[in-house]
Amino acid sequence: MPSPTTDASLSKPDFPQSKPGIFHPAKLWPFINWLFQRYIAIDLLINNRLIVDQADIDLLKEFPRGQGLILTPNHADETDFKVCVEVARRARRNFFYMMNTEAFEEGHGLAGWWMQRLGAFSVDRGGMSTMVQSKDFALNVVKGKDVLVIFPEGEIYYLNDQVQPLKSGAAEIALRAILQERQVGHSDWSAYLMPMAIKYSYPRSIQKVLDKRIQKIEKRLHRKVRSQDVKLRLGLIIAELLRRQEIAHNLKAGSASLQALSERVADVRQAVLEQLEDRYELNARDERKGLLDRSWKLSSYLRSLPRGSKKETLAEMKKDLAALARVARMVSWQPQYVELNPSQERLAETVLKLERDVYNIKRPRQLAKRRAHVKIGSPIDLSPYMDEYERAPHEARHHIADKLRDHLQGLIDAMASTIEKSRAL
Repeated sequence: MPSPTTDASLSKPDFPQSKPGIFHPAKLWPFINWLFQRYIAIDLLINNRLIVDQADIDLLKEFPRGQGLILTPNHADETDFKVCVEVARRARRNFFYMMNTEAFEEGHGLAGWWMQRLGAFSVDRGGMSTMVQSKDFALNVVKGKDVLVIFPEGEIYYLNDQVQPLKSGAAEIALRAILQERQVGHSDWSAYLMPMAIKYSYPRSIQKVLDKRIQKIEKRLHRKVRSQDVKLRLGLIIAELLRRQEIAHNLKAGSASLQALSERVADVRQAVLEQLEDRYELNARDERKGLLDRSWKLSSYLRSLPRGSKKETLAEMKKDLAALARVARMVSWQPQYVELNPSQERLAETVLKLERDVYNIKRPRQLAKRRAHVKIGSPIDLSPYMDEYERAPHEARHHIADKLRDHLQGLIDAMASTIEKSRAL
């Protein structure tokens, strides 16, 4: 059976050649993992009490270990990883996590050492040099007896109520695993995608802490705001951050109207990314790809470049990497998110993602104790998609990704409705 063709972007590099990256394989240490799971269980109990039905845990626990399984949670918050660790403990299953390469480089590699012992392995988003190793490792997990965890949104958005368009990598790995198993005669073997929705809620009012955190941001930006309207204040903060980006990159100032903020965010992201692509003379710009994928690809390229001895060059490259990280984060700057439904959860998420840029931090501190609601959906069998995959792999992958997104969004909506009903009682 012939192997399906891949997208041109996966098979043909369009960036100048640079030094190869480093792949970080998972090196699960059971005792370390056991200790970490107990620590996470206590941490969640204190800060993010997990709410999940035993039936959902049983669905995962009793899933046949002879079949391939990829768990695909939405990715709305830094706590999502901790939630997955606790779900693994309760289901008594080993989880292996596909995580971005940058996370392994934190703390001069110390963070990566620990993550490897907890079952995490790296993937270079936008890079090509270690992609084969990452995919091979993922395929081996799927074809084994353990659970592979992939966050198909690809980024932390702080948009918990709205699942963003999914990347098709999870579908690709599952389909390739089925194809490889069929080639060795295992015609009855299949791989499944299991949607897992995570929804956070604050059981008590956080109005006071919201106001306090917003005041700190306004003070940091040297802004005096008289309005008590939280939505207006957050909009003004976004407008100020955009203004500073326009100045830093010599861009034309956008409209000061808060109604035009969404369009202005998109314009700044586009202009900054194109400016950086032009600076590094990357003539193979693929306009068909989204800004997030393009920013990942350029970031991967810059991180793989040989480091020269000139401090000025290193400083410039570091500055450009920070700008690309900002371009990626700005995907989640969606003013309409709180305009349509200014719940305290949505307002809190907006504060968190703005704090990342105002204070230049990776992980802003949550505003108060929360509940982490989890719902695990029925696994999606990918074997019925094999004929489509062999005919048109690109279309098949994206068809599955869209279906998975619909499943996740349905689970999120159902949990949100249940939470609102419980508050009304």
